[in-house]
Amino acid sequence: MKGKVLIVEDYADWRELLSGLLRREGHDVKSVAALEEAIEYIDRTKDLDLAIIDIRLVETDERNEDGMKLLAHLNKQKSFTRVIMITGHGTMESQRKAFKEFHAFDFFRKEQFNSDEFRNGFREAIELAARERQEWKEKNYMNGLKYEMWRHESENKK
Repeated sequence: MKGKVLIVEDYADWRELLSGLLRREGHDVKSVAALEEAIEYIDRTKDLDLAIIDIRLVETDERNEDGMKLLAHLNKQKSFTRVIMITGHGTMESQRKAFKEFHAFDFFRKEQFNSDEFRNGFREAIELAARERQEWKEKNYMNGLKYEMWRHESENKK
């Protein structure tokens, strides 16, 4: 299954590595370096399957957690989009927050990065997002169809 993926990572080498892994499998990938670019893309993009987000998008600021802000934004905007958080500076507290408060799908540390585990993680995330989106569309289509049938029957009884 091919998906639409956003990568938000301030380091160009990591953006290229992650983009390469995903593009080799045929996914439609957009990669950006900053929070503002990411929000702009998210707000204008339909059917985003996966966002891969670095927690700290400004390396010179140790308190920066723009990635967590973006995760919160995505959580409000795109209910089917799965999020994989990546970090070189994450703590157990930020990992728990990503999962518990914002329902991140997975979490990877850069210093322990394993491309096979990551590949399995993004495949599962994309499949789940696409499946849930399709189920929702089918359910809404059927509900709309039932309403139209009911309306048509009501009009014919008059």
